[in-house]
Amino acid sequence: MEWNTDAKELLDELVSPIPIFARPMAKKGIEKKIIEVAEEGSAVTKDDVIKGYILASPGKMQQRAVALLKAKKVDLTPYEDLLEETK
Repeated sequence: MEWNTDAKELLDELVSPIPIFARPMAKKGIEKKIIEVAEEGSAVTKDDVIKGYILASPGKMQQRAVALLKAKKVDLTPYEDLLEETK
């Protein structure tokens, strides 16, 4: 599956705070969730990355995920239902 450039860059930014020794494994898990979210046959978009990142961040990690997305100036309004579902 192809990734839009801005989607790949956002994913790299989102995993950058993860300790270097754990980053490859964490990134792989997040990518898997993003690909599950993305529509088959279409390129992975920034929206897919945000949804997949939220879904791949369980429990307390979701609070950190939300804080990081807000720090990146991501409007979370369209994802409020998803955030409620995953609490």
